[in-house]
Amino acid sequence: MLKKDRKLTPITDLFEKYKRTLKAPQGVVVDSFIEVTEDVLGIKIPKERIRYTVATKTLSVQVSSPLKSEIKLHQGEIIAHLKGRLGVGSAPKEIL
Repeated sequence: MLKKDRKLTPITDLFEKYKRTLKAPQGVVVDSFIEVTEDVLGIKIPKERIRYTVATKTLSVQVSSPLKSEIKLHQGEIIAHLKGRLGVGSAPKEIL
């Protein structure tokens, strides 16, 4: 029998510690970037053209100059979408 003064903890609160400490793997960040650029710009970039540096949270994209300019133009929007998908702690800060 449960005591009446005992409160039940919501399940989402139990995982809060892990949400704060765990970061998305490098491959997940690259895959998410590919999906977001396809949604925002309508352009699919091959996975082998993208590098992600975890330490600096920087995405490096090796594409043509016009395409790279378009990505830089929409960098804020792309990063905002990535923050929504991956969380603030796992999202990249810069796109080169």
